[in-house]
Amino acid sequence: MSATINMLREEHRKLADLLVLLSREIQAFGKKKPVDFELVNSILEYNLNFPDACHHPKEDVVFQHLSERDPEAAKAVGDLALEHEELHALTTRFATAVENILRDHELPRDWFCEIAEEYMRFMRRHMQMEEVVFFPAAERILTEDDWKAVDAQVFRKVDPLFDDHADDRYESLRQAILLSEGEADAAAQ
Repeated sequence: MSATINMLREEHRKLADLLVLLSREIQAFGKKKPVDFELVNSILEYNLNFPDACHHPKEDVVFQHLSERDPEAAKAVGDLALEHEELHALTTRFATAVENILRDHELPRDWFCEIAEEYMRFMRRHMQMEEVVFFPAAERILTEDDWKAVDAQVFRKVDPLFDDHADDRYESLRQAILLSEGEADAAAQ
């Protein structure tokens, strides 16, 4: 098993946690309830920076090795680079809408919620495809030597939200995640 795949799966879990928080805020907005747009903005800022700078490059290395080892398996995954570009475009579009709200621009509520839902649907579907198609194919097909090469190529960049030396600008977002996890634990008991 590769340290890289484990890291990618853990990053997906963290991104999914952020989607839970985001979804909660967007549902509140749709119901005309108070929304923490600073939290929403922080989530989107993180999602504009971290995946492209750190997460996707790791996936690209794994995909490159998978493509070399088994082009048919890579074909089943699809155009990963294009999906990442589409995800970035949707994130940018949604972040721009949030920035407009923070600047007190009035936006149609239904339109804003649809942009948010489109972004969240795409991100969930994308991560699901990677978890169900891409990662299992890589685990099944890549050899131990492939994984050693992947792990050697993948750089270890500090995650500005979740690592021990995380960026202070995400402190309120970290606190919201901890609060949400505490609420989920309490509800499970």
